[in-house]
Amino acid sequence: MQEKIATNINNAENLEKLYRENKQEFKKSFLFIADKYDSELVNFWKIRLAPKTSKVTFSIMDLRIIFILTVISWLILKIPDFFPTITKDDFYARNIALVLFNGLILFTFWYNKFFDKNKFIIYSIVVAILAVFVNLLPKTNTDSINLALAHSPLFLWCVFGLAFISLNNKNISKRIEYIRFNGEFIIMTGLIMIAGGLFTAITMQLFKAIDIDIREFYTKNILILGISAIPMVSFYLIKIYPDITRKITPVIAKIFTPIVVVTLFIYLVTFAFSAGKIIEDREILIIFNVMLVAVLALIVFSISELDKSVSKNYAVLMLFLLALIAIIIDIFALTAIISRLALGFTPNRTVVFGSNLLIFVNLIFIAKSLFLAYFKNESVDLVEEIVAKYLTIYMFWTLFVIFILPLIFQFH
Repeated sequence: MQEKIATNINNAENLEKLYRENKQEFKKSFLFIADKYDSELVNFWKIRLAPKTSKVTFSIMDLRIIFILTVISWLILKIPDFFPTITKDDFYARNIALVLFNGLILFTFWYNKFFDKNKFIIYSIVVAILAVFVNLLPKTNTDSINLALAHSPLFLWCVFGLAFISLNNKNISKRIEYIRFNGEFIIMTGLIMIAGGLFTAITMQLFKAIDIDIREFYTKNILILGISAIPMVSFYLIKIYPDITRKITPVIAKIFTPIVVVTLFIYLVTFAFSAGKIIEDREILIIFNVMLVAVLALIVFSISELDKSVSKNYAVLMLFLLALIAIIIDIFALTAIISRLALGFTPNRTVVFGSNLLIFVNLIFIAKSLFLAYFKNESVDLVEEIVAKYLTIYMFWTLFVIFILPLIFQFH
């Protein structure tokens, strides 16, 4: 690498190519030999590769807002303790997503300095309608109601996306940024939960060693307080430490993409010759849905970190194969679902069919874009744009499942 850099020390284009091929090795080699040369181009690269020493500072006001919203969320989640007539399981099933997402959304508005009064009123009305509706749903364990409650967090995730882009729904680049942010958010939240779990276990054991049982107090108070804070803390840490999770997400995507491609291919071949009764097995169809969503996420997170200057990128080909295999598997799933629909529509069949169909169409558009990117040298940025634009369709689907589906099936 040092020899290559020395040969192209005055060639800006070739230096950039070398840097993109292997950033770490280039940085190490360039800084090792840079003092031997003196030119504007070399000085530019010294500045570009210099270690970042910017100091991260916490905003006291941001921390205060997090604290206030955390306490408010904690008090709302404590309502079953204040009013014993309220069933905890039913209350949390209907409201925990509302409480956690609302705290996160309000903090996002604050962090983005978004203070548009009219739009904030619209947001408040939407959340109020959702809160009233899910809490007025009959307290029966039926499929239509369970599906409505299960899709409530998905709708709130879409609302959080709107808050993230400051309700500027036409800004596609901000939508793409939100999609990338989700991978970082999941990783950061997972790390905090692991750390919190270890802290909880150690704390329990310490008090147990002195014959004091704090499990009930800890669960009812400290644990709920921590759960209330985690989404906002994750968001804030990503914003002030952007390089932490941003480096982890692409590594995970690069590792798992070829593994998932091989695994799904083996599964597809095995499935084609197996005697599995997919038509009768609803659980398999649900697992298919989860798998398809995971494939979508993996493709999006991988695309966001691709070196878009490289033509015939091997990673693009792998993502195309992944999308293609997922489409074939989804065809099997759709065939099975349609055969089940011949027996009549039920809430579960309707939702599984609708979500599979939406993902199927989305995967086709993605696969087409990946094909053009690899074989026709078109930009892979189109993949992110397709997913970003498709988010609106997913949001309307969640609205249908929450508000319309229970009415169609009369809450059964």
